[in-house]
Amino acid sequence: MVDNRRLQVRILRGAVLLLFGLLVGELFYMQIIRHDHYRGLSLDNRQVRVRVRAPRGRILDRDGVILADNIFLADITLPRTALGPEGPDSTLARLIDWFDLPAAETLERLGRQLERGNPRLTLVANADMARIAAVEERARELPGARVEARARRRYLYGPLFAHLIGYVGEVVPREIEAAGEGPSGAVYRPGDTIGREGIEAFAEESLRGQAGTVLHEVNAAGRTVGRNTVELVPTVPGRDLRLTLSLALQDTLAVAMADRRGCAVAIDLADGDVLASVSNPSYDPNMLTTGISPQEWRALLADPGHPFLNRLVQAAYPPGSPYKVVTSLAGLQAEVVGHNTVLEPCTGSYRFGNRDFRCWKRSGHGSLDHIGALAQSCDVFYYQLGLRLTLAQIRDTALALGLGGKIGAPFAGEVAGNIPSEEWYDRRYGKRGWTRGVMLNNAIGQGEVLVTPLQMAVLTARVATSGRVPDPRFVIDGPARPAAYPPGAFPIAEEHMDWIRHSMEQVVDVGTGTAARLHRIEVAGKTGTAQNPHGEDHAWFICFAPVHEPQVALAIILEHAGHGGVVAAPVAARWLGAYFARGGVS
Repeated sequence: MVDNRRLQVRILRGAVLLLFGLLVGELFYMQIIRHDHYRGLSLDNRQVRVRVRAPRGRILDRDGVILADNIFLADITLPRTALGPEGPDSTLARLIDWFDLPAAETLERLGRQLERGNPRLTLVANADMARIAAVEERARELPGARVEARARRRYLYGPLFAHLIGYVGEVVPREIEAAGEGPSGAVYRPGDTIGREGIEAFAEESLRGQAGTVLHEVNAAGRTVGRNTVELVPTVPGRDLRLTLSLALQDTLAVAMADRRGCAVAIDLADGDVLASVSNPSYDPNMLTTGISPQEWRALLADPGHPFLNRLVQAAYPPGSPYKVVTSLAGLQAEVVGHNTVLEPCTGSYRFGNRDFRCWKRSGHGSLDHIGALAQSCDVFYYQLGLRLTLAQIRDTALALGLGGKIGAPFAGEVAGNIPSEEWYDRRYGKRGWTRGVMLNNAIGQGEVLVTPLQMAVLTARVATSGRVPDPRFVIDGPARPAAYPPGAFPIAEEHMDWIRHSMEQVVDVGTGTAARLHRIEVAGKTGTAQNPHGEDHAWFICFAPVHEPQVALAIILEHAGHGGVVAAPVAARWLGAYFARGGVS
């Protein structure tokens, strides 16, 4: 009996020792041998990876004034599981009730976010302090709810730079797929923003920066606890971008334009920097970052003024009389006219075939030499000159001066305009389907000739510098760019360039552009009134100053405004006066 009890005690003691040994072995296995594995599992249970969006780079003017930056808003968000197939969970239901949100509309909006693949659902964007406090104070009753900071793009001068800076919008699936992967996963994820127009789109890769990844310690409700945050992938902020534009000069040009429909652009002749560019009418890009209603969006699209149209590069106009600069230089190069040539007197019209081509001055200009014809913008003189030229001669000169092709501006939708050739007319009308009568319209910048305001500014800049100015740029970055034509390569003789500059000075001194005259500053320009089949004529004025040491070139078009010398030249005078009063640009 005693032996049986001793045996039982030994067995029990052995069993206890065996169990204790197994427990110690398991603890040794888990804590020593498999320590890293189980530590990782533990961390996964209490830490979450959070993607940190990079702050977008700021956009500055040439003097360092901020034009576009970011402000931070607070959104109230929920996990995707808050809205399931059977409806909202308890947290979402409570918040809809507490915030008095329209249930059907809210659930529909969150459903669209689910379809887009948003990682979290934004219940309230840009929440006020009352709602933020409600979520923070009652966090235990709202598992999964979170107040998240979000950067929103802000355009400090609204419509003033809208066509140049552009705006940002939320990415769509095809853009996410096209961008591919970055250091912290996909470059874009649902809910991210991307540049949509203007400089925002052109410099997207530089402005957007790189998203990072951090680890947050969370509790069972998914709320962040503790203060230890581990950065797995660093966040790289977007790079600031400095434009060639000047806020002061941009504002002066906008005031001078006085909300009239059209476009104006000014170029620094030292380096091709675009100093100011206004396209009217404009729009406020802040509307597109804060959320615009369908009604407001439709109203903008239906606006007959086309506020989204960047007239600088997306609109093509007949150049009208400023194109006579091209015709004169083509005639001089072809030696069919000289600096002082006098053609048949202007009686107010010119007979070609069975049609009378009228001059803008119905009473006629009488007898004028070449300089007088340009200064007084006599159409009859240029009808005769056009008939002495070929399409190729005019076209070659126009191309050399920057017309007939895209300039390469950093804006989507730039158009090339049109400088017709014989081949172009053959394609349009068929061989022998057109006559030399087209030369009369070509010679005065009418008919099928089309240009953009930026091209006309380039023409003016090349006339002022004999092609030495670089092509326009809008962003100050990288090394200096070469001249459009190296020294000695400009295809128009310098004696003819001197003559055209002197003739354009006469336009402002005694001709049709006297409204652009300035005190103590010599201005050279050319007025124009371009016929418009859809309404009143367009008003043109191009100019540069000072004449003998050119610093700046300007091109202006005002739609449906009448005579360029009456309405466009005063705009130039006002802007040039402000430019020289501030001592130009640094």
